Amino acid sequence: MQVPTPPDNALDSHHIGYQEFGLSFHHALALTSLVKIHDSELAASAFALARPMLETLQRGWWFTTCATEAQTQAFIENDAFPIRQVTDVGLAVDALAPFTGTGYFTRLNQAEWNVYHSFTHGGLMALDAYGNRPNLSPDYAPDGILALLDNAQRMSAMAALGMAWIGLIYQPGLTRPIYDAINELGPEIGQWRG
Repeated sequence: MQVPTPPDNALDSHHIGYQEFGLSFHHALALTSLVKIHDSELAASAFALARPMLETLQRGWWFTTCATEAQTQAFIENDAFPIRQVTDVGLAVDALAPFTGTGYFTRLNQAEWNVYHSFTHGGLMALDAYGNRPNLSPDYAPDGILALLDNAQRMSAMAALGMAWIGLIYQPGLTRPIYDAINELGPEIGQWRG
């Protein structure tokens, strides 16, 4: 079962949203592969992918549900996302269907974003695991790595759900079974049933 891509005549915002979802899904796959293949040895690199995985997921939903055609065209022309604060993107997305009333993105506070930022940009969160070590063998707690993998699973499912959400607009017959199957997972992906 594969979610169909938006047709050529789809809104540009839906094409970009679909691509953002795909990128988020690939970040989750890369993160998971790093841990699977290298265990904790490359955990810092896996953690560094958490922020772009979340931001591309959030942007995908923003383009899909919030972006105007003018905002989309400005993005295409300038490669500049129109909202600076990720918390503002979350507020915008959570205000519209399918997220209305869920607080899915707004539950993430600035302190949590700072942790993502630190891991992505070589801050102290990334370096801490190397402290008190005589070499570059990191010491990441297994619980932290499991939480990261759980996060990647939820976000990749939400990216797939976003692709299916777009598919429902253009090819509902092909996409409805996929959307329903993902949505049926409900709390296991941090998602509501709707």
